[in-house]
Amino acid sequence: MVSGNRNENFPGFKKGKLVSFILSIISPITHSSKRIYEICITKILEVRNKILKIEKGTINKEVKESIEKDISELYLKHELYNVGKETYLTYHERKDLIDTCGKCLAICSSFKNRSKLFDDTSNDFIKKSIVELSFLLSEFEKYDNEEFINQRIRKYDYLFQKSSFPLDSSQKRAIVTDDTHNLVVAGAGSGKTEVLITRAAYLTEREPDKVDAKKILILAYQNKAAEEVKKRLKERFGIEGAEIRTFHSLGKKIQEEGSKISGKEIPRLKFSGSNFDKEFSNYIDQLFSNRKINEDFQKKIADYMRLYHDNAVIKSQEDFEKKEEFYKYMANLTYTALDGTEVKSEAERAILNFFISHNLNGERIRILYENPARWMEYTDSEGNKKVPRPDFFFPDYDIYLEHWALDKNGKVPDWFEGKNAPEEYKLGMKRKKEKFARQDRYSLVEIASYEFKGEKFEEILIERMTKALKIKFPDKDFEFIPVPYDQLINRVNYGCKESVRGLSFNVSRFITIAKTYNLSPENIKQRLRSERWSAKQEAFARIALDIYELYEDELRTENKIDFADMINLAVKELKEDQELYRNSFAQILIDEYQDISAQRYQLIRELMKKNNGCKLFCVGDDWQSIMGFSGSDLDFFVNFHEYFDHPARTDLSVNYRSCKSIVDTGAEIIKYNRGSQIEKETFAKNAADNPIRIYVSKHNRRSANIYYSQIASHCICSIKHYLDDGYEAKDILLLSRIGKNLKMKNMLMEYAKTQGVPISFDGSKNPSKIPFMTVHKSKGLQAKIVFLLDVVEDLYGFPCEIENPDIFEPAILSRKRDRYEEERRLFYVAVTRAMNDLVIYTRKDSVSKFIHEIENKVTFYELNN
Repeated sequence: MVSGNRNENFPGFKKGKLVSFILSIISPITHSSKRIYEICITKILEVRNKILKIEKGTINKEVKESIEKDISELYLKHELYNVGKETYLTYHERKDLIDTCGKCLAICSSFKNRSKLFDDTSNDFIKKSIVELSFLLSEFEKYDNEEFINQRIRKYDYLFQKSSFPLDSSQKRAIVTDDTHNLVVAGAGSGKTEVLITRAAYLTEREPDKVDAKKILILAYQNKAAEEVKKRLKERFGIEGAEIRTFHSLGKKIQEEGSKISGKEIPRLKFSGSNFDKEFSNYIDQLFSNRKINEDFQKKIADYMRLYHDNAVIKSQEDFEKKEEFYKYMANLTYTALDGTEVKSEAERAILNFFISHNLNGERIRILYENPARWMEYTDSEGNKKVPRPDFFFPDYDIYLEHWALDKNGKVPDWFEGKNAPEEYKLGMKRKKEKFARQDRYSLVEIASYEFKGEKFEEILIERMTKALKIKFPDKDFEFIPVPYDQLINRVNYGCKESVRGLSFNVSRFITIAKTYNLSPENIKQRLRSERWSAKQEAFARIALDIYELYEDELRTENKIDFADMINLAVKELKEDQELYRNSFAQILIDEYQDISAQRYQLIRELMKKNNGCKLFCVGDDWQSIMGFSGSDLDFFVNFHEYFDHPARTDLSVNYRSCKSIVDTGAEIIKYNRGSQIEKETFAKNAADNPIRIYVSKHNRRSANIYYSQIASHCICSIKHYLDDGYEAKDILLLSRIGKNLKMKNMLMEYAKTQGVPISFDGSKNPSKIPFMTVHKSKGLQAKIVFLLDVVEDLYGFPCEIENPDIFEPAILSRKRDRYEEERRLFYVAVTRAMNDLVIYTRKDSVSKFIHEIENKVTFYELNN
């Protein structure tokens, strides 16, 4: 090594005239090349030794002591990890050890390369050090913890025996694996919570690296889950000192601790009950109801209703590699008006919506879409009879309205090439106009696409319609007036009506999600201005922001916070106070990690920063991530390594709950979530291959009452058979994607009462009654027999059409989500609640895509009664 004072690099070197003279000669050269300098100095020393007969130098004492100290400490680590197997070697510790070995070796090698400068004692020391360091480096590089894990599993087997069921090798391995960051990837029914609890006990019991229970933080999502963990740790292992909390409870405690230091007053909680979600949702509903009397707010709702049937995300030409693909996409798009009528273009929908949402002289306007005009019949070039279907017909006035797909230059859009050639379209226009010109009964009103794009579209429409009406009825006056909000609601179709009824609930979800990403109303407004969104997303966001701002104003006025604020403010406290919660935890254990949100991640991140050497242990099943509506982001689980570097991963693959046919079907469901899930294998402990039965009703969606009556009757009769065969109410679960479907619920209640089948419809847990609940509520539960109702493509079906996650995207700071991914995971949760038997009901004309995806795993039966 070369330092600033060049003479100091050569022990025993005495300044003299000869050496000074030589140095003065080479000095100008050495400024340009360190390597030349070193070569020159080596030659000088050789000459010096020959001429002056001076002894060789020794290695600097401090350098030697430093190398000895490093080697000694490395041997101690080797004894700890490689020989004694006394603790787990983490990735980060192993990397540090390898780096230390490498740095020491580099120093020793540099001395070895200049061995001629040093005496024999120094060179012997260097050789010995290189041998030892090379040995240590090799030992640390090849070390893999395998023997340590097996040793620990054997040593602490008595702990594993305390579990409520025998733990398998993967579960034991997960418990003792102790890297800095640990991810346990579980499957349904694989005992993941049991692993977390036994892990906590293991940490407090192991030697010599025992962890004080007070240094263990265990985080659960619900109070009930936290209490269950606390109860099991105390009863089974006698552990009471661990910090066991929900994220919200921890957030509150952090704020309390911070206030003791800073003296700041903690804002009070807006909702203090045990069921925050319900209280919050009810409160937002109240704000929404009060706001709904405002005309501007009603207009926002009406604007959203006009776009309700749209896909929330509309693609543009930039989304396609070839323009032909874009043309095909555009040509196949359909648009649905307020009354449920499907039309061919955005402009046609706007026209139809105008006449649905306006009265003419105080009366509703009768309008028919593409009604056959037999009086216009003609024979085409091939001799075929053709009956034109003009866009709109007003039968009370004998007026037709045609929307021509033309730009200002009279050109048909390019994307028509994927449907009809522009020449054919213009020929059709010509024929229709000629037919109108040859008769006197019917009038024609025309409007073009380019006029729709302008701001005065409705004015143009009113002007031309009014003109046509006045020509027909010169003695009458005509006035188009917007219908009142309540009247408009009655004119829209069932799906749109139900969507409006659920708006306040979706607004509460939007606010919850926004807060999990710490996005204020102003943040979201900025996103709406600067990013690309569909008209539907913008329309819903305007409604949600109206209520969000109102809600936030109330919180500020009352100096209160909600549950989401508790976590955000806790993160803020931890960032601002460097000593708060420093060195408080040695281990952080998290249950149901697949439901982690951005704010919860931030909280964990800050705690890890404050607790040097703290280890993270996360358990979850990405296939069961179904809490997107509350802000959970699966990316934190699937890409765990991007948030917590170099984690150790253990898979829990054995399902102890369900039989083989159900486990295999669950895996089949999830494989369609391509790219968004972690690949893993699942195996059933129970090898039974019980058939999964799907009963198909032949009644279509127009016969909804008969359909619900049929499946309710069959379901209740089937349940009665199970009860008569000796099964108990607690052995059966009755599930539905949505609990709001009153038609189905009422039918079930009626037949259950008639047949004397005890069913609980209020969500309460009564062991003597069969619970009817939503799939979300069933998470974590199991039953020998599960009945899953209404798995159809419909409003309240599965996937559920009334709950579209795309409208929440402006409140989400993560990748765009496929709307069916979480619905598919929810279907997986429903299926895997069953231990032995699974019965699913669907409808022939609208079988769910999820059933089609598993049709090779199930048996179909037709309902005939």
